[in-house]
Amino acid sequence: MPVGNSDRGVGLWAGQTMFSLDNQNQYIDWWHEVEPGLGEDFDHKGTLSTLVITPTLTIGLSNFFNLSIAPNIGTRIMTWDSDSTTIHHRNENSLTNFANSANGGILGDTKLLLRYLVFNDGIGEGKRMFLGGGLIIPSKNTLIADPFFLNGEEKKDHRHFAISEGAYKGLFEFQYYKKRVTNPVFIGASITIEAPLKENKYKYLSPKKYDFIFTALSNEVGFVKSAISTNLIYSYFSNAYWDGKKAPNSSGKLVTFGIGLIKNLANGTVGFAIQKPIFLAGGFSGADIKSSDLEQDVSVWQLQLSYRRILKFTIPGLDPLKSI
Repeated sequence: MPVGNSDRGVGLWAGQTMFSLDNQNQYIDWWHEVEPGLGEDFDHKGTLSTLVITPTLTIGLSNFFNLSIAPNIGTRIMTWDSDSTTIHHRNENSLTNFANSANGGILGDTKLLLRYLVFNDGIGEGKRMFLGGGLIIPSKNTLIADPFFLNGEEKKDHRHFAISEGAYKGLFEFQYYKKRVTNPVFIGASITIEAPLKENKYKYLSPKKYDFIFTALSNEVGFVKSAISTNLIYSYFSNAYWDGKKAPNSSGKLVTFGIGLIKNLANGTVGFAIQKPIFLAGGFSGADIKSSDLEQDVSVWQLQLSYRRILKFTIPGLDPLKSI
């Protein structure tokens, strides 16, 4: 159970069902200098908070194939630290519509993922190697107009964020973990790739996303009565496009350090983690021009809570002891 990903490293046998719940809370404290071209003479600063809950149902279709369904539910909240007014920052959230630039709501993207269990040595020592592929289905709660006015239109009041990117994407996943007797008792890595299938109906092409995640988990540590989980994540985002024109600040590279606690309960496993993302390239996406053209400061923290439980449930017609 890597930090913040309660379904990672778990393979189900035929007929088993697992419920997991991940809660991610991200807090961004941001500032950037005066943007040219807006007729403003003041710096921009504020916060952007994201609260997302992801309930996931995973079904063991056979001893070799697992299917997961995972909708995102949540909101993004911006605060604006100034008495001055600007066309693209204010106290607001993603629950409501905004003018002619965003559809509000609580439902984000939904992931459908089919995993092939190349190796799955059960609950004891051994290897877990999974290959996965699937589809990301967007919700309607997304930006519906170019917030950068890249076609030269007059800049008007607009919003830069939503809970969904509004794009259908292909999803690829590779996991390899090993469970051992000595510390770290659980160690491994995963790779996740998300790629847009096409431009959406609002002429937006979302970026490709690559995550490389390295994880280690200890035995239970006496004084906290929990296992300690650590991870290192390298993330890369390619450029996004509006109507074929590159969107400012859409590309970036981040490295994220995380540490957490994981505890087995009578009815499942719970996890708690703190993560610190650091920008290696790119910047805050709420500016209307390239981040490299602005002086800026961005600080990000993430808090994650997770829970998982393998349910005592067998699908009719499936024998948990045999593959189909």
